Amino acid sequence: MPSPHDLVPVSDAAGPGEAHIIASMLRENGIEAFVFDTAAQTLQWDAPRIINPYLVHVQRSDLGRAQQLIASNREASVDLDWDEVDVGEPEGEMSHIKGEREDYYEERFTSGPFTPANFFFLFLAGIVIFAVASFLKAISVI
Repeated sequence: MPSPHDLVPVSDAAGPGEAHIIASMLRENGIEAFVFDTAAQTLQWDAPRIINPYLVHVQRSDLGRAQQLIASNREASVDLDWDEVDVGEPEGEMSHIKGEREDYYEERFTSGPFTPANFFFLFLAGIVIFAVASFLKAISVI
């Protein structure tokens, strides 16, 4: 028979930030909540959300109340369409950056040491070095 103190998942989240916000909201309302996300953060390229979502856990005895709190919190939340929010023009030290941002990629990655051609030739040189080393090892020179 399951214990009322067993931890059960009450909600999943898109990332660790959202999971910890949900857990904080539950804790503020007297429900002990836990997020086990260390492995997911360490292996985020191997453990996509579909396979290993960020889960918020509560004790089985608090499950119903936690679900109600999460549902009421989501109903009360305000969804902002940031495309419609006018944040104004930058002022002070940041105002000069607006015009420079459009040219950043072009300046950074099409000239100097970071051009696609340089990366291609570096890759090609690596293949040649590997092939020569393999050949020399095969004829037992190395």
